[in-house]
Amino acid sequence: MKKILFFLFMSFFLLNGCNDSQVLTTPQESKTLVLGIDQPEVYGPLLSGKRIGLMVNQSSIDSSGQHAIEKLIALQDKYNFTVTTLFSVEHGLRGNEEAGFGDKDYIDPSTGLQVWSLYGSDTNGKRLAHPSEEKLANVDVVIFDLQDVGVRFFTYTISMQWMMESVQAYGKEFMVFDRPNPNGDTIYGPLLEQDNVSGIGIAPVPMAHGLTSGEFARMIVGEGWLNGVNNADNRWDLFGLPEYRLPADQLHVIAMKNYTHATPYSLPKPPSPNLRTDMAIRMYPSLALFESTSVNMGRGSDYPHEQTGYPDNQFYINAEYQIDPGLTAFGWPQGGQYAWGQSYRQETTGISPQQRKPSIQPFVQWWFNMEKYGYKTYVSYEQESQYLQNADRYYVIRPAWLAKLVGSKSFLEALKAASENNLSEEETIQQIEAGWQPALLTYKAMRQKYTLYQDEI
Repeated sequence: MKKILFFLFMSFFLLNGCNDSQVLTTPQESKTLVLGIDQPEVYGPLLSGKRIGLMVNQSSIDSSGQHAIEKLIALQDKYNFTVTTLFSVEHGLRGNEEAGFGDKDYIDPSTGLQVWSLYGSDTNGKRLAHPSEEKLANVDVVIFDLQDVGVRFFTYTISMQWMMESVQAYGKEFMVFDRPNPNGDTIYGPLLEQDNVSGIGIAPVPMAHGLTSGEFARMIVGEGWLNGVNNADNRWDLFGLPEYRLPADQLHVIAMKNYTHATPYSLPKPPSPNLRTDMAIRMYPSLALFESTSVNMGRGSDYPHEQTGYPDNQFYINAEYQIDPGLTAFGWPQGGQYAWGQSYRQETTGISPQQRKPSIQPFVQWWFNMEKYGYKTYVSYEQESQYLQNADRYYVIRPAWLAKLVGSKSFLEALKAASENNLSEEETIQQIEAGWQPALLTYKAMRQKYTLYQDEI
C-alpha cells in the first residue's frame, strides 16, 4: 500500500512540478533544516560542464556561514563547472546600500569576477533589471540565492522575475537555491492589480504571498508570467504566450529539507540594511505601508520597522525617538525631528516576532488617530510630487505609492468611506479584509499547484 501511495504522490508531483530537484521524496532521519545551498550533491551534477552566474548578496550563505561565491568556487573542480559572473540587486552585492540604491558595474576585488548591477538605470536611462545578451554571454546557468522575506513589494523576487525573462529570451537555465520564507505562515492582502504594476510589484499575488523563492519561481513558470525583455511589466495580456515561456526543464529548484511554511526561522544575515531583526522582518509587511505617509516607520532610528512615530507628542503610546537628520537626503520626511508613537518591540510589548502577523491595523489606527488630532488624512494623486512639503499637515502624502504597495487604489477609497460613514477602526479593518477574500481564495487554490512544503509543522 505504501508503495502505491508513493507512486501516486510522485506521479502528481511530476505532473504539477516545474523543476527537476524536489523535496519530500524520502523521509529524513534528521529534522535539521537543510537549505538549497547546502546540497551540492544535488545541484553539482546539474551544473557539470556549465558556466555559472550567481545572483547573490550578503545573505547568500550556507548553514556553516560560508558565502555562496566562495562555496561555489570551491566546488568548481569537483563538479566540473566554472563561476564566471556575479549579479547584484537592490542594496548591492554586500548589502551596504540603502533602499532605492544598488551597485555600479565593477570587478569584484576578491575573486576577479565581473559584477553586473541589476538595479537602477544605465546612462541612457534604460533599466538594468534585464541583463542583456552580452552580459549573459559567458553564462549557461544563473543561480538565484537571495534571502527573500515573502512580501510582494520586497524587490528580490521582482529582480528574480526580470532575470528569468532574460534567461528565457537568451536560452539560458535558471536555478534557485531555496531558502525559508520568514513570513511564510500567512497569506495576506489584496492581489496586485494591473494598473498598479511598478518596480515594487509586477506579479498578481497578495502582499504576503506565502511562497519561498523557489515556489515563486515555479508559479512564474507554471502560470506563464514572463513577458519578454522588451515589453512593459504591465503587459499582462502577454502572459502565457509560447514565445515568452521558460521551458520547465530549464528551471531547477534546489528544495530545502525538513522545512514547512510554519517553521520559525531566524535569518542569520539581514536581507537588507533596515531589516535587522526578526521583529523587523515580521512587521515589515505591515509597516512598509507607512512609506506612503508622513509617519515614520522607524527608518532612521535604532529600530527600523519596529516602531512608528510622528513629530507630535499627542501620538505617544510607548515610543519616543529621534529620526536621523540624514534621512531627508534619501527622500524621507521628518529627518532630524523627534517622533512619538508606538513600539512593536518584544522588549516593550511582550509579544514575540512569531506572534506578529501581517496586518493593516497599524496603518488604519494611525489614520483614525491623525483624524482625531486634527490632521488631514490624505492628499490628492496630483499632489504626490509635493509629498515632503505636505508631511507636516497630512497623513497619506503619496497615494499612488500606497496603491502600489497595497496593490489597489481601493484601500485608500475604503479608508475615506470609513471616515465618511463614521465606522470604527475595527469595523474598517473587517470590511476591508472581507473584500479581499474572494480573490485570496482563488490565489490560494492556484498556490497549491506550486508549493514544495507543507503549510503546517
